[in-house]
Amino acid sequence: MTEHTADGPEQPDSPLERDRVVEALCDHYARDHLAMDEFERRVDRAHRARTRAELREVLSGLPALTGSESDGASGVPADPRTGGEAGGTGVARMASPENPRSWIALDPGIPVPERQTEIAIFSGRVRKGGWIPARRILGLAMMGGVELDFREAQLPPGETRVVVMACMGGVDVVVPPGVRVETDGFALLGGFDEDVDIYESAEPDAPVIRISGFAFLGGVDVTCRYAGESPRQARRRRKEDQRLRREEQRRLNRGDEV
Repeated sequence: MTEHTADGPEQPDSPLERDRVVEALCDHYARDHLAMDEFERRVDRAHRARTRAELREVLSGLPALTGSESDGASGVPADPRTGGEAGGTGVARMASPENPRSWIALDPGIPVPERQTEIAIFSGRVRKGGWIPARRILGLAMMGGVELDFREAQLPPGETRVVVMACMGGVDVVVPPGVRVETDGFALLGGFDEDVDIYESAEPDAPVIRISGFAFLGGVDVTCRYAGESPRQARRRRKEDQRLRREEQRRLNRGDEV
């Protein structure tokens, strides 16, 4: 017997509708409505769905996402230049070779969004410049790429938690020197790599960026660079830093022998 719905009998879905369902699942996961295994199962069902009824079933049993939850902010209008609240002015502590152990601290009077979702499905999503990161960020790349660049971000004090998932795609996380970076991830037929300067000791009041997640047939890369510094420039700088440290160590050893 043919199923009849408000959209017609077995109305076929569309890529746009499927993307909206996946985005809603990401929002639910970011709000702890779904465990990781259940999230993965529902995303798989969404991509296997062939009708609108099947897509609606993917979201069954989940609470409604209210407007305040979807915004993930405190009701302050968003500033399109920063990706955060309007009127945000951070304390300029830009990381640079002359000031290597610094970052841009968020003004204490500016509220911090609780949650934020960045999704790239067959496309790309980039967050960089003077944006205000939420306390918890979910980055999902499915056959696409997500870039989260914290080098010029207005970082709130304490911990910023970043949960990343790369499925046949890639997630790049770039952090400035001087912040504490902690990673906890795994990869299946992919890579989850961290390349952070171990000699860049974090200051006592430095923010913490905690990155966790997984990569399946994809890659997650966590790197540390100065603002405006390319990956090639960063590699050259590190080699020069290593050379200078070796020379300094040799001088100290010669001094000990005298």
